[in-house]
Amino acid sequence: MRGIIIRCPDDMHFHPRTGEMLGLVLPATSRVFHRGVVMGNLPKPVETADDAEQFRGEIFGVDPRFNPIMTIMLTRRTTPQIVEEAFVGGVRALKFIPNNASTNSEEGVALTELRNFYPVLETAEKLGMIFSGHWESPFDKDGTPLAEIWREVQAICFLESIVKLFPKLKIVVEHATTHEIIEFVKGAPQNVGATLTVHHAVLNYCDVCDSEGKICSPDNYCKPIAKSEEDRIAIIRAMTSGNQKFFFGSDSAPHPMSAKEKTPPAAGIFTAPVALPLLCEIFEKNSALSRLEDFVSRFGAEFYGLPLNEGEITLRRNPWTVPDYLGLVHIFRGGQVLNWRIV
Repeated sequence: MRGIIIRCPDDMHFHPRTGEMLGLVLPATSRVFHRGVVMGNLPKPVETADDAEQFRGEIFGVDPRFNPIMTIMLTRRTTPQIVEEAFVGGVRALKFIPNNASTNSEEGVALTELRNFYPVLETAEKLGMIFSGHWESPFDKDGTPLAEIWREVQAICFLESIVKLFPKLKIVVEHATTHEIIEFVKGAPQNVGATLTVHHAVLNYCDVCDSEGKICSPDNYCKPIAKSEEDRIAIIRAMTSGNQKFFFGSDSAPHPMSAKEKTPPAAGIFTAPVALPLLCEIFEKNSALSRLEDFVSRFGAEFYGLPLNEGEITLRRNPWTVPDYLGLVHIFRGGQVLNWRIV
């Protein structure tokens, strides 16, 4: 096949940052994706309707044609009233990152503290707001710190409790990385879905860490960390299956080169410029190109209750070399040749 035409796609989870970084990286998303679910774990987290409106205005200042789907962060200050006001103000998702589990999540609520915020989740459930979760537990059941590779599996019991307690709450398991959590989503009720990233479909743990668990490739380091080869294959099978519970969220998370070179390096991979071409390669290799449009343009919008995008985008088989950097931000697969490009 020489080319395909699909409906304009959505990125249902990405990090455009703020300030100068926003101006640099947002166009890499907005020139490809019509809409995107914007994560608000900024240095000052997006917590309220006013915060979200200010962030939305900053995004429009860079690209007024892009349609951001706004979120607020679940922090220790979140109340049912804050959630209701945010929903009225156009926010569509409540983002949960456990305390210190990822970038700028110091204000996040720990998994063990979630029960204290059940009134907040009840409000989200009543309103029809998405509960968007980064499901990782930094600690074992006895409080022992966990290696990153085991953190997602350890969080499944907390996710299971939320699913049972809030049967009408729409829950998105963000950037699923293990076959265990993918199987959980498959077997969960229809109100539970998951985003899948392209980098977790390409990388495994050995591409990030050495045999002793030390990070040896900072440019491939993200949270949640890439898992086993078995997990990588499970991600590909889920994304190419045609199961409407799984849809695309890039988790594109840029950092300047200086932050990636620190010890430990900043967690995040900038995939926006290459996400769709890489997905074409994955879907083609798995004889599933006919299902790509559903994965990137239909299932996420339907889960969020949004109309499908108008317009189309064309991709062709035309090899090109990925630039190494956008400004001082390393591009995923920089310097490598990809077989598909966006026309």
